[in-house]
Amino acid sequence: MNLFDSIQTRVKRRFAEADKSVLTNLAFLSAIALSTLLLAGVVAVNWWSDNYAPAVEVNGTSISVGEAKARGQIESFRLDLESARIRARVSAGTLTNEEGNAQLQQLSDAGTNLSSQLTSNMIDALLVAQLAAEKGVTVDQAAIDAAWTEEISTPELRLLRRISIKVASDPKSGVPTEASIAAAQQRADAIVAEIKAGGDVSAIAKRESSDSYAAEGGRIGWSSKAEDPLSDPGYAAAWDLTAPGPTEAITQSLDQLVIFYVEQIRPAQVDPNFEVSANDAKIDMGLYKKVVGERALQAALSTVVTAELLVDPVEQRDLSYVAVPVPQGNSEAEEVLARHLLFSPNDDSKGASSLDAADPAWAAAEAEAKAAYDKIASGVSMESLADQSDDPGSAKNGGLLGWAAKGSYVPAFENAVWADGLQVGDLLGPIKTEYGYHVIQFEGRRQGLTLRMELLAKELADPTVDFDTRAQAAIQEFDGMTTDNLGFTSRYSLNAQIGSAAWELPAGGVSSVQTLNGQLVIFKVNAVEVRALTDEQKSTIESSGFLIWLDGQRQIATIAIDGKVVQEAGGSPAP
Repeated sequence: MNLFDSIQTRVKRRFAEADKSVLTNLAFLSAIALSTLLLAGVVAVNWWSDNYAPAVEVNGTSISVGEAKARGQIESFRLDLESARIRARVSAGTLTNEEGNAQLQQLSDAGTNLSSQLTSNMIDALLVAQLAAEKGVTVDQAAIDAAWTEEISTPELRLLRRISIKVASDPKSGVPTEASIAAAQQRADAIVAEIKAGGDVSAIAKRESSDSYAAEGGRIGWSSKAEDPLSDPGYAAAWDLTAPGPTEAITQSLDQLVIFYVEQIRPAQVDPNFEVSANDAKIDMGLYKKVVGERALQAALSTVVTAELLVDPVEQRDLSYVAVPVPQGNSEAEEVLARHLLFSPNDDSKGASSLDAADPAWAAAEAEAKAAYDKIASGVSMESLADQSDDPGSAKNGGLLGWAAKGSYVPAFENAVWADGLQVGDLLGPIKTEYGYHVIQFEGRRQGLTLRMELLAKELADPTVDFDTRAQAAIQEFDGMTTDNLGFTSRYSLNAQIGSAAWELPAGGVSSVQTLNGQLVIFKVNAVEVRALTDEQKSTIESSGFLIWLDGQRQIATIAIDGKVVQEAGGSPAP
């Protein structure tokens, strides 16, 4: 019985027991008053919890549950609004059906992850406000108004064409020479001049371009800034143009120059349906404008931080690594390795389960399995009999199934390979499952992936062990393992977690096992030097350096969700 029910029960009991005496009535009234106060307290606590309790807290500042709910409404409304705009573009012909469906699917995926994304957005909003205050970054009302106008408007669209010019490579070296680069540049300049003189861009693209868009006259189609990869210098140049026309030739890669042509521009327009849709959805417009202002503040902070990160020279580290993908399931779990031969009724593993247990085909399959068992027990290798197996996948590998954690197999098979006391080479079977009869050979049992990687990390940290040599050997021990040298890298041209792991170490240091992008990774710092940023590093920093920096700041913040601390402040603040 909860507290509310308990109070109700007490009140009813008082009513039942009441008589007409003054003293009894006074006691009864006192009980009612007390019960009412208690009930009011419960209601007040519940109301506070539902509205004003912190939903997210970062370094002591928070967003309440009530505000979080309202923010969720806003984000859901934004997805609905964007969906309507995509459908309108498909109808208007500025998106193909295929492009529209792809974008709608992305929105659907975003909707599925709305709750987690909302939490992440709120954490970032609180953190950005704190970091901006520390750096003295603010946004004026004009910037907020501009961001709001963009929010309530359909995006600017540009109809783009592209002409790609191949730079010839030297037959011996396989790389372009100075002469071939100069020749490609001269050709590109001539194309730009021809376009500016009124030349037919479509015809020029068909004649001159070397990419897949050439057949369509270089036509890429209508797109918005959000759809274009603005980290690509060619697209960025196209969006820098203030009027239709060609960009200058842009170096796309060592062997390619590109010219973008803006054929038409459809300016952004205030969405006439926005206000009505927002009112219908009962959106808190004051909070909505606050959220937009937060995004404007983040953009301003990004500009300041990115400029700081681009200052040369910076400390860089030569990094090597080993990485292994985490399989589905528990990476902590032990694994077994087995071979098997499958003998299915009528040689049909898929149809076996539909057969009656008394069907003679089951007896025939069992007889085959027993015959194979006897051959293997007498010294014949299972691999040599694998072509008899009705499991085509494992048959190609001599019956080998690969390492598997508990829960990977059907019950009877599972029980057999996880039995205690098995030794490598032990022969099991025939084991009946829904697929037929299995003859199984036990090949080994090993610790979970995480523990094995931790042991490897200890080995690699030993100064007497050569990292590269041991890493190459580990490839044979870990399924899907890769190893490489990243060369000298700057902190903010790397994943934030990589940066945190690597920048805590001295030269020669080896990291603990890190979980990154679905992989377990170990890093080694080969050397530490102060070096100038390369053009590639600068490009990475310009496109994603701020997000990497912000991720690093997030990792050292104290964060609580629904009143529970999920991360304690730690580490050293990023520069």
